[in-house]
Parts: sequence; structure tokens; C-alpha cells
Amino acid sequence: MKMKLRKLGILAMAITVMASCKKDQMINDGGVIVPENYDNGYFVTNEGNFGTGNGSISFVTDEGTVENAVFESVNSFVLGDVVQSMNIIGANAYVLVNGSAKIEVATITDMKSVATIDVVSPRFIAKVSDAKAYVTDWGINGVQVIDLTTNTVSSTITCGTGPEGIAVSNGFAYVCNVGGWGLDNTVSVIDIATDAVVATLTVGDKPNSVQVDVNGAVWVLTGGYTEYDDDWNVVSETAGNLVKIIGNTIEATYTFAVGNHPEDLVINDAGTTLYYSDGSWSKAVYSFQISDTDLSSTPVINKSFYGLGSANGYIYGTDAVDYTQQGWSFRYTENGSLVDSVQVGVIPGGYCFN
Repeated sequence: MKMKLRKLGILAMAITVMASCKKDQMINDGGVIVPENYDNGYFVTNEGNFGTGNGSISFVTDEGTVENAVFESVNSFVLGDVVQSMNIIGANAYVLVNGSAKIEVATITDMKSVATIDVVSPRFIAKVSDAKAYVTDWGINGVQVIDLTTNTVSSTITCGTGPEGIAVSNGFAYVCNVGGWGLDNTVSVIDIATDAVVATLTVGDKPNSVQVDVNGAVWVLTGGYTEYDDDWNVVSETAGNLVKIIGNTIEATYTFAVGNHPEDLVINDAGTTLYYSDGSWSKAVYSFQISDTDLSSTPVINKSFYGLGSANGYIYGTDAVDYTQQGWSFRYTENGSLVDSVQVGVIPGGYCFN
């Protein structure tokens, strides 16, 4: 009788827990509540250890529940080596797996694979129309043009060296040519109607990231370049810049102190506030209102992050710890107050917001 009552008690507890779950959640085999779809939360791209093929994606709900390896859990294969970035276009997630030379396409409702696109060394993807997307690719020093109706490469566009960040505004795509393993200082401007480069703008050494503000202006962050001798002594160094572009014209340039190498430019949902890491050894996160006329000397968050994100009124940052174990994702208010932190995959490098 005691055993039967105990079983009934456990059953009642299970029913209570399940009833308290949202309709878009379920309980996995470990008794952990996980999302049944991916509407309310954010994704973290985890690079994984280089050469091991253990790159992955984590999903974190708005309440802070984590589901790691969401792709592997519903597919019969792993994502691969170095998950670089991810973007949601239409009903699909496009996951760029740099070390495995491919893009995995999965339905956003359940992360089941629907296509694999072979590329060379993909970095970032941007939608340019309902039928077309651009992928920056170090392996071709250019852009792979993706037909979204067939999920295949339709053509390529030659840009500068090591194309990295990409953004689209007012009929043009802006590609940051960071230099790959070398050096570049330009942004390629592509007419998305013709897939042709119509301008090349010199913005400063190693442009790494780009965002579009509420007015359609394009903001590019350059990291500057440091040259070392054989003993790792600094031989020469150039400063980083925050550059405002309208159309094919550079409207303003804000220059950082030499020694700071800013990176990871992101923007809030309103398109009015930029955030970036200062890139120095004592990294911190700074903000820049698009109406500002000077760079701030006061950090919003005084902490080093491997990757940054901004969405839903929050600032997000990843910590790769020692680059071998699982890392962490931190969430802050826009004034820099810590909200929560969750453990994600190995070497978390970026974010994707639905």
C-alpha cells in the first residue's frame, strides 16, 4: 500500500510540474524543463574545440532555462568544427560552421536539418531579399550568394581580404574586410540588385563588425593593427575607429586611443545605442548613442567577454573561460546590472535572437 501511495504521490507531483510549464515547454529525460519551440529566448553559438568537431548551439529561455546541443538532440549527426555564427531567415536557422566548410540549414521550430550548403570558410550571413542572402567567406575573399529558395550557392562576389561582418541598408550590403590572417582596411559596398561591388571605402585597419541604426546609417568598427617582432615586442600600432557611413560616403570617424583594439559592435533593438568591447587586455563594454559626438571613457560593464549581443533591452556577453570547458552567457540590463548567467557550450562566441 505504501508503494502504491508513493507512486500516486510521484504521479501527482509530475502532473503538477507539467501543468506549471508553459505550453511551449516539455520535460526531457533528465526531468529538466526545456522549450518545445524556440520563440521565447535566445541562441548561443558555441565554437567548440578546434579540430574536434564539437561545435554546438545552446538555447536559453527568457526564464533562464538552458538546453545545450539543440541541433544534435534532434539530428543524427553533430554540427561540426567551429560554429562561427547563426542567423534566422524566414522559417529557417542558418548555422555557419567555419571549420567544416558548410552552412547547416534547420527549421527554427525544432532545429531539424533541412539542407547543407557547401562553402569554404564562412563567417557571417545576412538576408538581402526574400530569395537571397550573402555569406562572407574568408576562403574566397568574397561573398557567397545563397539562393534561399533552393538553399544553394548561386554565385560569388569578390571583395577585399578576409570578409567578416556584413549588414544591409537601403539597397546596399556593407562588407567589413578584416584581412583574415593578414591586413585590410576597407569596406566593400555591394549593390544587392546587381550583386556588384560599387564602392570600396577605406575605414581603418581591420574592420571587424558592422551595424545599421534606426535611420539607416551604417556603423563600422575597426580594431586597428599591431605589428610584432619575433620576440613579440610591439613594432608599430594603429588605432581603431568607429565609422559612420551613409550611402557610399563616410560621414564621421571617431578614433580610439592607440592600444585599444575595439571589436564586437552590436546595437539595441531601437537602433539608437551601439555597444562594443574596447579590445584591450582589460576589456570592458562601452556604449555610444548614435547622436554622440565623442567616444565614452566610462564602461557600461567592466568585464571581459569573448562575444557580445544586444536584444530585448539587455546586453549579453559570453565567457569562454579557459577555451576547453563549457563557457557561460551573462545577461545585463542596459545600465550594466547583472540579471543572470547560465552555463552553455564550449567556447561560446556569439548570439542569435529570434
